[in-house]
Amino acid sequence: MLIADDFGLGRGHDKVILDLLEKRRIDGTSVMIDGDIDPQAMQRLRHAREEGAAVGLHLNLTHGFSGRNFHRPVGELLGLCLTGHLPQQAKSEFRRQAEAFHAAFGFLPDYYDGHQHCHCFPGLSRLAAALPRESGTWIRVPLPRTIGGIILNLRSGGPKVALIMTLALLAGRTFRKAGWPTNTDFSGFLPLDRPEAVARWLPRLLRARADDTLVMVHPGHADDRSQCSGHAAQSRAVEAEILYRQP
Repeated sequence: MLIADDFGLGRGHDKVILDLLEKRRIDGTSVMIDGDIDPQAMQRLRHAREEGAAVGLHLNLTHGFSGRNFHRPVGELLGLCLTGHLPQQAKSEFRRQAEAFHAAFGFLPDYYDGHQHCHCFPGLSRLAAALPRESGTWIRVPLPRTIGGIILNLRSGGPKVALIMTLALLAGRTFRKAGWPTNTDFSGFLPLDRPEAVARWLPRLLRARADDTLVMVHPGHADDRSQCSGHAAQSRAVEAEILYRQP
């Protein structure tokens, strides 16, 4: 399963993701619900879901859109979580975003994941596990199943991946204890600040995936004015080009 993160980040990115969905090059996307999403794009996404695409909620505490809602740089947020000092404002954000998603789309997310994997941070994983769900709703755990998958993703994504995988291991236990289904395998860690490395590693990750592997991707438009800190704009275009070539 190929899942595109960051729908809602920018309208140029959204157009690319929708095109990939409609061409069946990817299997779903997760929505940053506070983004400036075009109503026609929302309708196209609903239609894609009717055709079988998975539409999830990309829980976000690290990217600021309007500035009205709580967000912190990812390093600061992780530090607060690791030291048990989760800000009070963060505690209601996940549920607010889930309610906003339901109001916008008319259905609950098919799955939940997190921008920069924030849903796996200590303290936040417990909040994510309390979100509303249907019987088939699942939650993403960014942890490869096999030793080979772990090694490949460490090589492709760099040293920070070891920390994310450790947090995911602990969060996965929290999710499953709360009765959540989770993905059985994961891949897609990339150095998104280096387009040339993305071009080298994404095809290798795609070739190595098993039938049940959830692969995280970040396709988009390099010229979109809205970009994420730490992500090179050209990396999104590189990912899109590679995904368009998928059979």
